Amino acid sequence: MSEVVEIDIQRSGFPIKLGKIELWFDTSFENLLTFFKVEELAQEKLKEAQEKAQAIHFPDEINAETLEEDTVKAAFDVNRTFIGAQYDIIFGDGAFERIYKEYPDVAALEQTLEIVGVAIGNKLETMESERSTKTELKKSEFLAKKKSKKVGK
Repeated sequence: MSEVVEIDIQRSGFPIKLGKIELWFDTSFENLLTFFKVEELAQEKLKEAQEKAQAIHFPDEINAETLEEDTVKAAFDVNRTFIGAQYDIIFGDGAFERIYKEYPDVAALEQTLEIVGVAIGNKLETMESERSTKTELKKSEFLAKKKSKKVGK
């Protein structure tokens, strides 16, 4: 019987905790390409939601007499879809529903999105700075070894 060789693969990324919910932000190159297009991708989802809501008439002026429950619900659903799409783009499909189940407050989750974006941006800058420092250190070590070999000849 042969022995199995196990090699662990470390995921690229870092955890982000929103209230009680812990999510993972994937820093792989593939995901970063998506992350930097989050607004564009979310706008596509918003357009889809708006097209679905077009069957409902949104009055030109909104007041207590003209406001219908279906109209309010449709507007809410469009906004919820837009906010949800952004969370799902950033953290993966189903992330928004996990968060919304625990915190059913679209306005609060919308405000939190900006904080999430800033926090991720700051963390990515720190990671890039650390990577650059490590690269420079390795480069210096390599050049020092190369120089010492030349001197020793």
